Amino acid sequence: MTEFTLASWNIRAGLGRDLRRRPLRTIEVITGLDADILVLQEADFRMQPRPAALPAPRGRIGPFRVIDLTPDAVGLGWHGIAVLKHPAVKVDGIRRYDLPALEPRGAVVVDIRVRQCPLRVVGVHLGLLRGNRRKQIAYIAEQLAALDKRPTIIAGDFNEWRERKGLETLPDWLRTHSPGPTFPAGRPLLKLDKIAMSHDITLMDSVVVGDPAAKVASDHRPIWARFRLAPEHEEA
Repeated sequence: MTEFTLASWNIRAGLGRDLRRRPLRTIEVITGLDADILVLQEADFRMQPRPAALPAPRGRIGPFRVIDLTPDAVGLGWHGIAVLKHPAVKVDGIRRYDLPALEPRGAVVVDIRVRQCPLRVVGVHLGLLRGNRRKQIAYIAEQLAALDKRPTIIAGDFNEWRERKGLETLPDWLRTHSPGPTFPAGRPLLKLDKIAMSHDITLMDSVVVGDPAAKVASDHRPIWARFRLAPEHEEA
């Protein structure tokens, strides 16, 4: 069976708990995240033209390649969401969506192949208001339903600390998982960073990354998980 790993982290544009913006410190943590796919939130600054918060010489951050999500070639991602990949991972397609909200929010859908197996990764950073989050989840589900079927993972900062409330519009073919409290990073109490996965993906292991650098480099801690694909999705 094919296994793969994924990590997600709200990097707060490189601003640490010490209120110092140290992008190299952020990159040090990213480099230590042994994953096939890494989804970042707040990877760009908020103000237009939303430049990148981290240097990415030749499209690389640490050992990862940056998937190009920027139609205007400014910043690392879409609404601050960036997706990085191991060099061996292949990209089949990219879609970008504006999400319904009072505040600007977006989602990205990246179709990839991990060890020749098709996979869909959705990067999100949902709104601060629960009503908006419900609308955003419903909108994402509607867009996914219109696409061809692939094993799917939604990962990111859901901004929802409850396990069920606020996620009612998530369709039955997706189930959510919280590796543990991630916010605030110094003494985490809230499970804001989550994963939702389709039923053809098996969660093998997950953890909130708690090394010393990760605890201070942002106000969120990263999450990491290992998955297994159902045999019917493996390709010879």
